[in-house]
Amino acid sequence: MKTNRSNRFWNLCAADFLSPKDLLRHAVLIVLTFGLAHAFGLREYTSFLNGTTGSTELGYELSALLGLIYLSLYFATVLLVPILVLAAPLASLWLKFHEPNPLRQ
Repeated sequence: MKTNRSNRFWNLCAADFLSPKDLLRHAVLIVLTFGLAHAFGLREYTSFLNGTTGSTELGYELSALLGLIYLSLYFATVLLVPILVLAAPLASLWLKFHEPNPLRQ
């Protein structure tokens, strides 16, 4: 049973570039990374936007860096993940109905 689950995991990881599996894998990876950043409390460091530091112990530079990381992950989750999730079924339909051109090969 364990080998079956690990095989499914590695089959998902071995997806072709820009295939439907690859698009969904990237969407899940972005959401999980954002969830980890949120769980570790990086949201506090976005206060650099109004000119204050998130932590006096870390300093302004590191607080700003952590805030930028959180904001980048947030915008990727809000803007990029829906695009990837919508593109996956469209790519699947394209691959299903599109016949390759034999002259290109």
